[in-house]
Amino acid sequence: MIHWLAARDRRTKQAILVSCDAVLFTCAVWFGYALRFNQIYVPDSTQVLLILAAPAVGIPTMHAFGLYTSITRYVGEHALWNMFKAVGLTALLWTVVALSIRLEGSTTVPKSVMVMFWLFSLLLVAGFRFVSRWLILEFTRERSPQRNILVYGAGDAGRQIAATLEQSSYRVSIFQVDDDPTLWGTTIGGIKIASSNDIEQLIERHQIGEAIVTMRNANTARRAEVVEKLSGLGLRVRILPAFVDIADGKHTVDLIRDVEIGDLLGRDAVPPEPLLMEANTRGKTVLVTGAGGTIGSELCRQLSTVGVSRLIMMDSSEFALYEIDRELSKQPGIRKSAVLGSVTDTALMRRIMVENRVDTVFHAAAYKHVPLVEANPFAGVINNAFGTLATAQAALDSGVGVFVLISTDKAVRPSSIMGASKRLAELIVQDFAEKSKRSNNGKVFCAVRFGNVIGSSGSVIPLFKEQIRNGGPITLTDADTTRYFMSIDEAAQLVIQAGSLARRNHEAGDDPGRIFLLDMGQPVRIRDLAVKMIQLSNLTLCDESNPNGDIAIKEIGLRQGEKMHEELYFSVEAASPTSHKKISVAAESAPGGLDIDEMYRELGQIVAREDRAALVELLQRVAGMGAHPE
Repeated sequence: MIHWLAARDRRTKQAILVSCDAVLFTCAVWFGYALRFNQIYVPDSTQVLLILAAPAVGIPTMHAFGLYTSITRYVGEHALWNMFKAVGLTALLWTVVALSIRLEGSTTVPKSVMVMFWLFSLLLVAGFRFVSRWLILEFTRERSPQRNILVYGAGDAGRQIAATLEQSSYRVSIFQVDDDPTLWGTTIGGIKIASSNDIEQLIERHQIGEAIVTMRNANTARRAEVVEKLSGLGLRVRILPAFVDIADGKHTVDLIRDVEIGDLLGRDAVPPEPLLMEANTRGKTVLVTGAGGTIGSELCRQLSTVGVSRLIMMDSSEFALYEIDRELSKQPGIRKSAVLGSVTDTALMRRIMVENRVDTVFHAAAYKHVPLVEANPFAGVINNAFGTLATAQAALDSGVGVFVLISTDKAVRPSSIMGASKRLAELIVQDFAEKSKRSNNGKVFCAVRFGNVIGSSGSVIPLFKEQIRNGGPITLTDADTTRYFMSIDEAAQLVIQAGSLARRNHEAGDDPGRIFLLDMGQPVRIRDLAVKMIQLSNLTLCDESNPNGDIAIKEIGLRQGEKMHEELYFSVEAASPTSHKKISVAAESAPGGLDIDEMYRELGQIVAREDRAALVELLQRVAGMGAHPE
């Protein structure tokens, strides 16, 4: 029967509901009389008409309050309040009719019947709808096991999430906790708020398997702490984004997402400053090299939102360039061009900048995978060092006003050829900054240095995800290895803003060629990162304390060119703050006595004859690379 009713069209369901309400209003009047006279009441002809007047008044009133357009399976507090008002008005109108009949002397209507009509009508109409809702949910829902969910946070968002989840299924039980002691023991929306200190007991007592964190007013570090604690207790944890503003009456359950590794890093991203985002970009032609890479593509996405006059995207990878070009094609009003080519092609770089009248260059093209560059050192140096030389030279020879090199923390006291090649790129940019100063042409050359970005190609996070999907083990170089991490979008925004700060500093007469450093927060222990990723996958670590766990961690030792710990600057004292709290600037000059032009010539000869030993010696002498085995 329930399935048959659920399958009817909307008009049929409304007709059935109207018919049921008509019967309920009729019964409410009869129950009032029966209770008043304490017998099975048999009305006379006039009283029959008075009883029938109840549905005649009630049905139009219920319709006026929208109670025949609401969907029964979603009946809630709002509908209950409408029923209260509609039934109250119905009882008032019926009382007026009853009193009119009484004044005419046709029949006597006890006052108590009028009151009982209102009470019975409310109970029957509301009860019928909630019972119908229960029956529909119970018999039309696919059978599923009972779910016990912990909601962390009893603020506005937590209350809406809890209410929505409870209403969605009778097979969901909600347990809610909060950090605020004033809420402990109180009941909100029928749910008792427990202390956040009692989480372990709640999980054990009620077999809770998942949790939703709704602390949208807490800072990132606190949310990360809570997520890590819940994950460590074996729960599947999901999170409500902190920036969500909850509109009145709008359910927020659809905004819940699975926790991402970035939620556990404890970094509070700073909103970008519009003036810094637009100083070198709005109304300007901007070139991004390496546009198909992780940072390059995100730079393109960010630049597409700040009003660039034209965006030139360049990459040597056809597929990567196609992907970002196709993605940005979905955004209306963006003038863009995709250029396939190598940054080592000096003539091509000059032609791109001159013909397109490029104003700003973000040079992100680089080979960054340490073991690959270690195995292919000359390709790495040609692309990372000579590619920067060709691009910077083209910028100097054309109308480019600002040139920004994307560097890496691996350029600081490098232990790998990749890191040393990026240090060479920094020295090249500093050389061009000096040339620009001597010629007084107003051009700005700077470098921006930062660590790993979450999810970038070739980084540990995608690798760990793949290893977890394959059942493990997760391979670590060393349990004590640490790395810096930040989100891709934050890194791109800070790079754009750092370029604007470089221009501002240049106009203020600051020394040229400064290296801007992005605040990466605290370094993350890679083994801890691996454990957190295992927990986020709802799996357990397999180790000595838990030999039956799901995923093991295996140490394979540091690979050639890798470091235990990365650094962002050569000297802490060399870094100075800027007007942006997440960006500092360092004056890191070239080694004393370095003849940069001679270095270009020598490096070119070494690469031409592919002399690895000579290359290593030059990188040690010029870039400060540590002793490097063959």
